[in-house]
Amino acid sequence: MRTRAARRVAVRYNWDRLKVSFWFTPLVMALVAVLLAWAMYWVDSIIPNEMLESSRLILSGTPGEMRTSLISMAGTILATAGVVFTLLTLPLSTVAAQYGSRLLRVFLGDRTTQFVLGMFVATFVYCIVAALSIPPATVEPEAPQVTTTVGLLLMMATFATLILLVQHISTMLQAPNIAAAAGAKLVEVVGAEIPDEITIGDNGQGEFETRPDLPETPGTPAVKAGGDKERRSDRLNNVMETGGHAVRVRRTGYIQYIDPETILTLAQEKDLVIHLQHKPGNFVWPGVVVALVWPVDHVDEQLEEQIRMAFRLGNTRTPTQDIEYALNQLVEMAVRAMSPAINDPFTAMTCLDYIAEGLALFIRQGEKDSEYYDLEGRVRLVFEPVTFEELLGAAFDMLRHASCDNARVLLHMLGAIDVIGQETKSPEARQMLARHARLILAESQVSRLIEDDKQLIQRSSEALVLKLS
Repeated sequence: MRTRAARRVAVRYNWDRLKVSFWFTPLVMALVAVLLAWAMYWVDSIIPNEMLESSRLILSGTPGEMRTSLISMAGTILATAGVVFTLLTLPLSTVAAQYGSRLLRVFLGDRTTQFVLGMFVATFVYCIVAALSIPPATVEPEAPQVTTTVGLLLMMATFATLILLVQHISTMLQAPNIAAAAGAKLVEVVGAEIPDEITIGDNGQGEFETRPDLPETPGTPAVKAGGDKERRSDRLNNVMETGGHAVRVRRTGYIQYIDPETILTLAQEKDLVIHLQHKPGNFVWPGVVVALVWPVDHVDEQLEEQIRMAFRLGNTRTPTQDIEYALNQLVEMAVRAMSPAINDPFTAMTCLDYIAEGLALFIRQGEKDSEYYDLEGRVRLVFEPVTFEELLGAAFDMLRHASCDNARVLLHMLGAIDVIGQETKSPEARQMLARHARLILAESQVSRLIEDDKQLIQRSSEALVLKLS
């Protein structure tokens, strides 16, 4: 049985999918066009034709002529729509072939393209609905002049959007703009990571925080907050050493979304501790344990199904909560740019700029605690957070190897590490950055670069390592 919380995660997940679909915006605009056609016909019904006959801005004629005009406009729009679909196949094929199929999501979510498609669909629907709304002249001698005039204006506006689409595609297909769109998505996902506090307000539940210093409440079955991370981990281990109830998935796919509000609400209502075994982006198959729940005797079949419903699985990863996937979009674009077939180091350097921005924002926000507590200090949720080390590996490992024979890209990579290091105060994080700087140096030493380039990279790497130490 699906709870309100489970339905909420479905709504949020489906809304993310709707934003990258070509049919949602045209469908909404088509519904608006139907309402507009009915509204214009109502306006025509209250304005006598005699008041508009002298105006040169309003079409005039018999009902039959108005109906024929609207149907002709609908046919023109339908014929031109073929050109629009042809224009759309060009960027789709180009993006998939040159930048990777994962970057198609950036194009599918483009608002300008969706709006142009919506204009063609809405105008066609308006003309058809308006034409079908006109009764024979024997029934209604007054012709819908305003309705037909609005249809003509919509057709002119639709053809104007066709010019907009051509201009927009020619601009959007430029590599810096695609990288900028992917970079903006990375920043959005990093900024939308699970917050330090979650408030469950629509069902009367309280707040959940990652604050470590909260007073202990005696007599509670869950672990109390307080003390440093090691002591909290010891207390968690004491609770979890008895073995929890395993919640297993029933299908294969990537975890696209996990709703923490659903799980936290269930944890507080049932007085549970829930440990998530996987995070967004992980691949699972039937029988894989995705959560462990304590105490075991509080879990029934209905609760297990509710927890399972908080996990959304799909055939592909999505950047809804998966920071590494959002980063991979830029990395894939950069790696493809460095392939011998394309050999575009400038695109790789542009991607590195946005990668540095996203990782700098991540480290500026700080890594999230892996435990959520309620306001009484009882742990409710334990999960596997995204770590800085994982993101650094995803950002630089593949690209470093693909760019080993290009000194400019390797130097730009060192510059990106320097930018990230300026936001990094943690000694551990700075050591990770220094490690990647040394790996870039090692990669360059075994490459086919000339000796001068190798020495330049060596000097830059050593200076950066010294700066980070």
